[in-house]
Amino acid sequence: MFNALLVCHVSSEIGIGHLSRLLALADTLRKDNNVIPEFLIFGDFIKKKELANFNVHAFSLTDDLVSTIENILEMNNFGALIFDLYPKHNIDNLDELFIQLKRRNICLISIDSLIEYCNILDLVWIPSFNFDCNKYTNCTSVLKSGWDSFLIQKRLQHNDWTPGVKVLILTGGSDISNLGRTLPAQLDELLDKNIELHWVKGPFSSAPNLPKECRLNWVVHNAPEQLDELIVQSDYVMTVFGVSFFEVLQYGIPAVVFSPYSNKDNNELDALSEEGVAMAVNNSKLAINGLIELMNNDELSKEYSMNALKKMSVNGAKNLSKEIYSLIGLK
Repeated sequence: MFNALLVCHVSSEIGIGHLSRLLALADTLRKDNNVIPEFLIFGDFIKKKELANFNVHAFSLTDDLVSTIENILEMNNFGALIFDLYPKHNIDNLDELFIQLKRRNICLISIDSLIEYCNILDLVWIPSFNFDCNKYTNCTSVLKSGWDSFLIQKRLQHNDWTPGVKVLILTGGSDISNLGRTLPAQLDELLDKNIELHWVKGPFSSAPNLPKECRLNWVVHNAPEQLDELIVQSDYVMTVFGVSFFEVLQYGIPAVVFSPYSNKDNNELDALSEEGVAMAVNNSKLAINGLIELMNNDELSKEYSMNALKKMSVNGAKNLSKEIYSLIGLK
């Protein structure tokens, strides 16, 4: 058996997306029974039942990543290190670490970051439909992206979409922009009173500020382990741009996606609009209007549903696992 160390950041400011992607990969590797994944998590401890399946090394965000990895490698034998790191978290001496690891014939893989090290790493995996690999033709590492690159677990079968009154609201694992303060009142005022509205409170989020007298039927879900059941039971979804959005797409639920982070995701949202898989807008106010439009336009909702299912038909975690097996000579 081959051991791999999966390294990521998790916190209320960073969110849980890095961990979610690595969990999708680790689950695939575990089921294939070729690689034994272990986790090295820097940040806030988060209770996830899925982590119970793996050996987990947990450290603070302030702990030095390079020296921590070096210490772990002194006591454990890993044939591959797989990184899904927060790109704005400065790490000293990372290039020196990579060079040392390559000298020991350890396979190095990065997910969604560290492309500046693409001449040292073996594989850079970019879970994005809108990344231009042609800009990096000089890289010596394997570089992959596309609709078949998203690292998401699909635990349930999707159903053919039909109209309904259940709306799911996803604001991310930590609701960094505090949508929970104002968005519930806006939704309660503007949506039809027969709507059943399901709000997911992430593990690092505050409880939503619901109106004292609600027009709608509200259900608050407190940090559910998995979103799959909530997604497939929904008729429409309104979500911030991130990993959860692509979880929604894989089940073909008509969705409105927006970014509460100023213009950070504008390029991705513009590209999404052209793909025809969801309604992509730039802020929460436009998202509410888009949600109302979707609920009044069954033809458009059906089109989004069918397009999303086609785009997300290939499992990215399985694709990445095959690349890993190829690099380490297992398959």
